[in-house]
Amino acid sequence: MRRHPNARRPRIALLGALALGDCVVFDPELYQQNAAGITLADRCENPSSVPVVQPALQRVVQVDTNGLGDQYREFAACTGSDLPGNEGFFAVNMHPGETWHFHIDPVTPDADPAIYVLPVCTTLQCSTAGASDLCGAGRSEHFSFRPVTDGVHLIGIDSKVRGGAAYAVTVVRPVCGNGTIEHGEPCDDARPQSEVECVRCHKVLSRAMASEAGVANDDYVNAMLLRPAAGAPLQMFPVTGTVGGCDLDMFSFDAAEGDAITATVTPRNGATCPAGLSLSMLRSDIATPPALTDVPVAVPGATVTMTDGCPTVTLPRAARASTWFLQVTVRPAPTVEFPYTLTVDARRP
Repeated sequence: MRRHPNARRPRIALLGALALGDCVVFDPELYQQNAAGITLADRCENPSSVPVVQPALQRVVQVDTNGLGDQYREFAACTGSDLPGNEGFFAVNMHPGETWHFHIDPVTPDADPAIYVLPVCTTLQCSTAGASDLCGAGRSEHFSFRPVTDGVHLIGIDSKVRGGAAYAVTVVRPVCGNGTIEHGEPCDDARPQSEVECVRCHKVLSRAMASEAGVANDDYVNAMLLRPAAGAPLQMFPVTGTVGGCDLDMFSFDAAEGDAITATVTPRNGATCPAGLSLSMLRSDIATPPALTDVPVAVPGATVTMTDGCPTVTLPRAARASTWFLQVTVRPAPTVEFPYTLTVDARRP
């Protein structure tokens, strides 16, 4: 569940929220008081001309795309939607094995931000797993990212709205296992929490009908692990969740070569499956642990069927052992949260 409340929160609460794993909407005035401004580059072909932001753990920067141009319409491929607004770039030096979290808040009223990561200045390196443009005008965007290449990565600031706008961007490098639940981190193995099982800083759902609620799991980096207790097989294993607003939910699990995989979303609490409900299956790019260090890709051979508007995704045979991902979304975003049960089955046919 992704939490993006509309109401402005008290500043005391916001200051505390900076240290939490869940992302919330921050007060622009608070950002302006605590953020340093940088001038974005209007071109990205020459990395040496792009300003570098390199936080030890976390840094907030003020940026402004007014005065820049819309020179890279092709970068709409990064988010999957048209981006006619002005874009600008800053850079972060990243290394494989690190986790990075980016959170952008509009300072200009009704600005509609988009943000994406590029290892190099080309659409060939675009991935919707390294971008966010879901929530609409006046709303925040955020996502986590794990680099697979070493060196400078470009951070693009863009918009669905023509022209420029001012934003506050939080850049975080959470460190798993340091005992602190940092911004963009669902949990930390070295900081036990009541009723939260944590593995590699991922929340684990090990009991039937366990809930994903309360912890952000809206990208592949923070996907919740489906792992039945006591080494039980992942067979007809149900978990619960809700999606609404610009929310999406991501889950991951391991399956062996030759397994048949089926996952189904059904409604709870008397609800019906809303229009636009979808269930997607993705697979890790790499076959050996740690599988969650690479961007997942679509699964060839997976098919989706609908029953009364509720999706089932089926893969008759896994081509290899891997980490698999399931993504639950509703588009366009519903005005009321949809409560659901996700049932997953992975076994030899």
